[in-house]
Amino acid sequence: MSTRVDAYIWAIRLTKTRSAAGAACRGGHVRVNGATAKPAQPVVPGDEIRVWVNGRERIVEVTKTISKRVSAPAAAECYIDKSPPPPPKEIIAGQPRRDRGAGRPTKRERRQLDRLRSSGFLISLVAVLALALGACSSDDTPSDPNRPNTPEAPAQAGSGPFFGRCGGVTLEEVVRVTGFTGLSTTVDNTSVCEWDTTGSRTGAVASFNWYRGSPIGREEANVKLSRDETNKLEIKGHTGFIGWSQSGQICEVGIDFGADFFEWSIRGDARNPRPIDEICNAARELATMSIERAS
Repeated sequence: MSTRVDAYIWAIRLTKTRSAAGAACRGGHVRVNGATAKPAQPVVPGDEIRVWVNGRERIVEVTKTISKRVSAPAAAECYIDKSPPPPPKEIIAGQPRRDRGAGRPTKRERRQLDRLRSSGFLISLVAVLALALGACSSDDTPSDPNRPNTPEAPAQAGSGPFFGRCGGVTLEEVVRVTGFTGLSTTVDNTSVCEWDTTGSRTGAVASFNWYRGSPIGREEANVKLSRDETNKLEIKGHTGFIGWSQSGQICEVGIDFGADFFEWSIRGDARNPRPIDEICNAARELATMSIERAS
């Protein structure tokens, strides 16, 4: 039995109101099995839902579908929480805040604030590790005084190759590589393409996502939390990751390009399970095609 994703995330108390759940979906802050979800997107047991709420990403696996709000203990029985731990209070307190009386932030300012909130914990963790390693180092060789102490600038968003619509891959090629008969295009824009056998995401699904200005590390960390196994991967000299779950019949391949990365996600039909190697081979082949056809 399925239920609407906006009703579900409200029922299990990820959002405070039903209208907030719908707004999160319409704003692109909700993903089901790796693809952006509309409010009416149906979800069933076994689906993975990712919700960006209150400056934090929540990741849950559906175990029981409900559409009416219940108590916190009852809600906890309807999902498996795979969310990464929240950042320490010290990090949250140190994040920049908008001055009182400055008015509502613009869309551009809100995007910048979201990026700062999502990266603050990782930046602080890297700084702590760097200090610890420096304190433990046994290398007493003095540094070169003539060497400039200027860090390299990070890659600019969009500085990677252009992958073209749907990663440069056609519907016919997706059908051939995956072996999923009956696929039809359900999402087709400049950064996301999705193909579905049922039109309701209850069968086999394939999707391509192109992330510009979004380093791959965060997505890889999320995949490690939500998949049975995740390994490093290299295709045509480009590094990334591959993660899979036999029970979920899903395999994801992400390939890094500096400040950009793309991800192929292939999910088989749980009613007719296939060996996970077949699904992952399809994801790797489609990723290879996208790399070869990039400009």
